[in-house]
Amino acid sequence: MLRQFVKYHGAGNDFIIFSGRPDGLDIFMRSYLCDRRTGIGADGLIFVENSNDGIVDFIVHFYNSDGKLGPLCGNGSRCAISHAQKENFFFNGNCDFIASDGTHQGEILPNGLISVNFRSSFKAVNIDSGYFINTGSPHYVEIVKSIDDDAIMDLAPAKRRSVNEPIGCNVNYVEIEESQKIRMRTFEKGVESETYSCGTGAVAVALVLNQFNDLQPPLSLVSNGGVLIVDFLASADGYEKIILTGPVVKVYSGEWNI
Repeated sequence: MLRQFVKYHGAGNDFIIFSGRPDGLDIFMRSYLCDRRTGIGADGLIFVENSNDGIVDFIVHFYNSDGKLGPLCGNGSRCAISHAQKENFFFNGNCDFIASDGTHQGEILPNGLISVNFRSSFKAVNIDSGYFINTGSPHYVEIVKSIDDDAIMDLAPAKRRSVNEPIGCNVNYVEIEESQKIRMRTFEKGVESETYSCGTGAVAVALVLNQFNDLQPPLSLVSNGGVLIVDFLASADGYEKIILTGPVVKVYSGEWNI
């Protein structure tokens, strides 16, 4: 059976998106689709299911490129919002949808930008030489002198396993330049490689830099794939009204014989 898909990327973080439920694709096929040599190739696989309950507009099912069900994906959610609008799952610039951690709101902005609201987050805690925080996905954040040093990324796989055992986490390295430009790199759990950007990682970095470096929102985070903007309000227990904004691009569409 031929099934149509669309390839998107959000600041270089790329996804294969199918409309409907994730039926008929087991973990091996999901991983195969994401393989960059033998499949379509992507950091993740997303199914956007139309909702008819009158409460939310659609449901997002996200899988990492290893084929396993993943937690919240910030850039994936932004891509799913764009796809859902094109599929007429909602008819204006605002939407409500369900992801793995609950209900979220999305907004279509001018110039190809899309925003998604995050659920409230507790403050980060010190661990090893960095910080741990959960922004819908678990993240480790470490501030370094230079993210251009590839030696730091060689340490990421071990850190990804040792922090937040036994589940593990994503690993982010961040550099604050003299101009206050914030640059970051992310090694993603489930992809098991560095990605061009990470939405939940950008949120994690922004919250950590506010908590420990007193940098005020909104913060712009520069990754290899582009710029993500994070806005939020600090509270006594953590952070609320968190919004991730960035570009979304439709790359191409096709069909796959399932």
